[in-house]
Parts: sequence; C-alpha cells; structure tokens
Amino acid sequence: MHDTLGLYLLMPGTEALGPYRRFAIWTQGCPRQCPGCMSPESRNPEDGVLIKINDLIQQITATPEIEGLTISGGEPFLQAGALGELIRQVRRNRDLGVIIYTGFQLEELQSKAGKGEGEIGELLGLCDLLIDGPYIEKLNDGLSLRGSSNQRIHALTGRYASLISQYYGVPNRKVELHLNQNDLVLVGIPGQSALTAWRAKNQKWEVKNEW
Repeated sequence: MHDTLGLYLLMPGTEALGPYRRFAIWTQGCPRQCPGCMSPESRNPEDGVLIKINDLIQQITATPEIEGLTISGGEPFLQAGALGELIRQVRRNRDLGVIIYTGFQLEELQSKAGKGEGEIGELLGLCDLLIDGPYIEKLNDGLSLRGSSNQRIHALTGRYASLISQYYGVPNRKVELHLNQNDLVLVGIPGQSALTAWRAKNQKWEVKNEW
C-alpha cells in the first residue's frame, strides 16, 4: 500500500499537455542525464515534495472541467506503485484518461513487468496513451507534444487513438504560462529558440515540461 508520492510539480489545469483540459503531475526522481534536459531539477529523488496520495486524490477529483491526467517527470515509472494507487482511486470517482511520458521504451517496461515488477505492469494497464523514449537533443525536430523524434506515441487503449495524428508530431508546439505560487511556470514543450529566449529573459523563473 502506497501512501505518498514524490512530486516535482502539479498543474491543476492545462491544455498544453495533450487532448482536452488536463491535470498535470510531474514526479520527482530520474536516473537519466539526458543532455538538454529541460527539468534537471526533477532528477534527484531526494528533492521535490512528498504529498499524501489521499490528499492528491481529493484535489484531482475536486478539479472541474478536466478530462484526464498527464503524468511526466522525472521518471513516473520509478513510482509506479504509488501512481497506480492514485489512478485507481481517482477513477472510482471520475472517468479520467491517463497520458504518461516516460524515458523508458514500452518494450523495456513490458520486460520489467514480465520479470516480476508487477507494479509497472499495473501502471501500464491503467495508461491510455504512453509517450516513450529518452530525450535526444539532436533529434529535437520541433514537432508537438514530444521532445525528440525518437519518442513514440502508443495508444494502449482506444480512448485517444483517433486523436494522435491531430495532436502529436505536428508543427507548432503549444505552451502556456502559469503563475504557481512564487514561480512563473512555462508549461508544455517549447521549441528550442523559444526556450532559449524565455530562459534569457526569465532567469529567475522555472520551466516545467515533458522531456
């Protein structure tokens, strides 16, 4: 039984991270050192904040007008059990879709699940759309809702299958600005030139994204 989840950031309402309006969750902790990573602050599992899963369930279920969850990181599958618990409990109250970004490839996750890491298999079973693969800076082609062209979009259920060609891998990346407590947060996957300009003008602000 998992009681807490390590978080980098929450964003209760965004339309820049997938179809429809979504509740976005960034988990804390990632073992990768991808050059050009946009969220290096999310790597150290000792950083971030711990939140009680029951408190997060209440926040999600009380958030109006969202169609689903988008979960990124960090690396979500490092906390597969806690996320699985969260999604199952939320879906007892609301029918929300689930999109997950991961640095693993789907085949790696399926292999881990087949070798006894059951919580990974359970989280895959709760996921409607999976965007997989590490961010590779030289393959950043500027297309929407993925950081680099090696990352694949897998419809694990039919919920978003018909929307993939409309939302993913098309020109013009969409981003949003949110004021989150004391931080101005850029949400989405900005193009490289836009990100460079943003960082140059906003050194004191945070950037949160899906890479």
